[in-house]
Amino acid sequence: MICEMLRLAIWGLTPQRSEVVETLHDFGLLHVCSSTETKPPSKEEETLKFTRAKVLGMLEALDWKEWSILTDETIDMARERVDLGIDGVVGEIDRSLDAFRQRLASLLDERRRLSVSLSELKRAHQIVFHFIPFVSSEDPSERILTLWWTKEATIQKTLSAIRAAIQKLDASETGTRDALRFHVLSTEKEQSVLAISVEKRFADKAESQLRTQGAVPWRAPEGSQRATTRESLFAVEEGLKETLTRLDNLSEEINRARDGWGPRLASLYILLDEKLEEALVESGSQTRGETFLIEGWIPADSLDEAMKLLKFRFGDKVLVQWRYPSSEEWHRVPALLSNPAATQPFEILLKLMPHPLYQGVDPTTLMAIFFPFFSGCMVGDAGYGILIGLLGFRLSRSNRHPLLPPVGKILLWICGWSIAWGIAFGEFFGDLGHRLFHMEPLWVERSHAVLPVLIFTVALGFAHISIGLFLGFMEGLRKNHRHLWMERLGTLIVLFSLVGLLVIVRLKLPQPFFSLNIILLVIGTALLLAGGKIGGIIETFSALGNVLSYVRIAAIGLSSAILAVVATRFVDVLGLSFLGILMALVIHLLNFVLAIGGSGLHSARLHYVEFFSKFYLGGGKEFRPFSRRRFYWKKPC
Repeated sequence: MICEMLRLAIWGLTPQRSEVVETLHDFGLLHVCSSTETKPPSKEEETLKFTRAKVLGMLEALDWKEWSILTDETIDMARERVDLGIDGVVGEIDRSLDAFRQRLASLLDERRRLSVSLSELKRAHQIVFHFIPFVSSEDPSERILTLWWTKEATIQKTLSAIRAAIQKLDASETGTRDALRFHVLSTEKEQSVLAISVEKRFADKAESQLRTQGAVPWRAPEGSQRATTRESLFAVEEGLKETLTRLDNLSEEINRARDGWGPRLASLYILLDEKLEEALVESGSQTRGETFLIEGWIPADSLDEAMKLLKFRFGDKVLVQWRYPSSEEWHRVPALLSNPAATQPFEILLKLMPHPLYQGVDPTTLMAIFFPFFSGCMVGDAGYGILIGLLGFRLSRSNRHPLLPPVGKILLWICGWSIAWGIAFGEFFGDLGHRLFHMEPLWVERSHAVLPVLIFTVALGFAHISIGLFLGFMEGLRKNHRHLWMERLGTLIVLFSLVGLLVIVRLKLPQPFFSLNIILLVIGTALLLAGGKIGGIIETFSALGNVLSYVRIAAIGLSSAILAVVATRFVDVLGLSFLGILMALVIHLLNFVLAIGGSGLHSARLHYVEFFSKFYLGGGKEFRPFSRRRFYWKKPC
């Protein structure tokens, strides 16, 4: 149902404008119409936008995303504590947040620097870890240890040159066989790290030969460089441990700050956003001398409550006028959907469509009737229906996301129809119900009686499309849209006449029935040509295709039924073993996921493409009340 709207005009004295705006904000049921005149933003608006952006930046820096934990009580408590006058806002930010912002910036900057250092230390540690045994075996008092980057292809040539240089220096001495020791670590891109250990008296010559061969000294990351390579290697290992420990401490400190400051900053952000909305409404109101005018749309059922509130707060200082919208401005009137609690969850399925027009058709109730009916027919298994019900019950009680409860309630509707169709088809996890409980179908077993199920789904499509065409016909009459009502009525008559001819031929009815259907066919064709010319004829063929597309209900249901039977047959083939039961459960789980996804997707398609196209005209304005942030906002009608 689409709520009836009234145009509301509120006149008051300019000094009281802020109070009136705050009162309307608290009331929360007025869709404010701003002035079409373009005005530059005021200083207050710019300050609020800047401050709000500052708070949002801090929330993003904290990586705080737990908006779902905020409640009306949390926001109301913050609203009472914080002075939201423009000076109060700036003062609150300056007093409460500047020190924290500096501290947070310091923590995040240190974490960023340590993260970069950690990456360098990890790369260096891959080398250190490999060379630690070699380094530990060398005596630092007698030998010099160095690490060099070198090409893998030149290692042997470099080592030979160093040995030749050592032998030349020590040709007259003996016992120099261990003067050179080395260890090699191959890395990617044909590069290697060469560790050289030589006696101190040969160190300069060895270094000269290494540089001659193009080797480059290995350097420890900044902060871990020491006087000797040996000390640098051990410093890298210690630095890695210290960096990891400090990063863990920083993460704990940032998490504590996120938990403590996140809700407070989020509440302040919402309050700033509300204050900015009030400032925009004030600037968008019309000022005429010492008075101001605020206009908007309000649900008709809420008019008395609004007038009583304004009368109580301001007495005769505020004048309220209202009127019904004219037909010329229906396209500008916001449409507010209000349906019974049982069907209200299906409103989320309309979010994928353009918003309904005011004085248009709200298809929520039809969606609530046919969507679970079609989905349940596709699932058609009592066992899967029970699982869908458990999932729906769990989601309907969830508060992790606003969309989960309505999705859960829709699943509960599908659960009921799945169980009903499962009993009609005699299916409980495929043929498991028949095996265990001797369950028999009340109607047909769809995996065997394919043709009756196909005929039934086509009949469903004919009924569904006929309802859509009739609604389109009524919509055309109501809006005096000649092309629409003639085309929809013509298509409806042609469909009924064609179905009548099929029945007459099949049942061999008397000749008068045949003549009557021919007359209806001619009348329907004439209406189509008068309303849409050749396009009307094409529309009829399109409607016939739409009817036949409902065969997908039987096709998807049949595939689901066969897959469920296949899952159970794994136990027959593999026996009552772990593997047999596991395979059966895996196939049933896969079939269950496909049943939910396929039934929901194709049922939605039958509505969006085949059904809605016959009568639904979107493009309306959504009702957006000027209200506080409420997490449980109740519709007025």
